[in-house]
Amino acid sequence: MSESTTPETPAQPQQQVQVQLRDDKAHTVYSNVARIATGANAEEIMMELATTMQHPERHDVIVMDVSTRVYLNMFAAKRLALTLSQAVQRYEQQFGPIELDARRRLKQG
Repeated sequence: MSESTTPETPAQPQQQVQVQLRDDKAHTVYSNVARIATGANAEEIMMELATTMQHPERHDVIVMDVSTRVYLNMFAAKRLALTLSQAVQRYEQQFGPIELDARRRLKQG
């Protein structure tokens, strides 16, 4: 019986890719709330950035003014989630925990 071996191919050197950032078409928005949902198909995430404010005439209504809607594939969504998580962890290490409950934040202030 003869054994067949496959010759190993030498590892290809990693090719470095340079990324050029162009922000000439970017616009800046402020958001105090984000709404996340699955997009039209299960392979996308839809993220809406908005500001919330009390309705000027009805105090039982909060208005969510959406300024930006972004669709991300699942890979980009996961990278964004990891990057945001790391940024929040660094912030909390430097400045302390972020309280998400608005009632507790008001009591602290």
